[in-house]
Amino acid sequence: MSQIRLSADYSANNEQLSVVPGMVAYEEGEIRNKLLRLDQHCYVVQNEKAVGVCHAEDVQNSTAGTSMFLLAHALPLQVAQLGDPEFMRIYGLNMAYMTGAMANGIASEELVIASGKVGLLSSFGAAGLVPSRIEEAINKIQQALPNGPYVFNLIHSPSEDAIERGAVDLFLKYGVTTVEASAFLDLTPNIVRYRVAGLRLNAQNQVEIGNRVIAKISRTEVASKFMAPAPATILQKLLAEGKITEEQAQLAANIPMADDI
Repeated sequence: MSQIRLSADYSANNEQLSVVPGMVAYEEGEIRNKLLRLDQHCYVVQNEKAVGVCHAEDVQNSTAGTSMFLLAHALPLQVAQLGDPEFMRIYGLNMAYMTGAMANGIASEELVIASGKVGLLSSFGAAGLVPSRIEEAINKIQQALPNGPYVFNLIHSPSEDAIERGAVDLFLKYGVTTVEASAFLDLTPNIVRYRVAGLRLNAQNQVEIGNRVIAKISRTEVASKFMAPAPATILQKLLAEGKITEEQAQLAANIPMADDI
């Protein structure tokens, strides 16, 4: 017996479909399986005995099938329709999903590569690893995903600035174009250097952002810093040290520190 019941005030139209015999689901388990196929165009149909569910692929464009009344239908919902399409465009994704960076390489090269190959964004857990281990991961991931997508975690190290600075050195050296900045309580010269070193003007006189930052934060005051341009004092310090150019310092005054929060 069909598990679908129509409300008393339901008013059906006279539209009919020709359905492949045996392809209509009437029992609860079968109906559930049909409904869970979100990528399929779904029809609720009725014959003289019961109400059931079928997919567009079960419908024939001829009179050879079983004629049934169409009561309702739902359009397909693709995974790519969920989330921000601009996020997918910028990072070259098929789905607007991202896996987080579990430290000490728990979020491994294998996870990043497997995710990237199906169009998911995944962040390598670089926190807690020595530079040589991070370098090894960069080489392995870039070899498997030469065009991305992938992310490397950059964790704030307030008591060991050399660790944070060394990670940025590696990311710039090997052209890692996206980092996931985590545990930052304030902007540091290291994260600012990474961001600003990737800025340039293209032939159309438009600013191109070569190094993207995804900030993982939990406090509004930190969010406000990442959603604003880099502090002028840090920019001047980096400029004086020769770590960024005059043009990059000027461009940075109008570019927020993070692309995504």
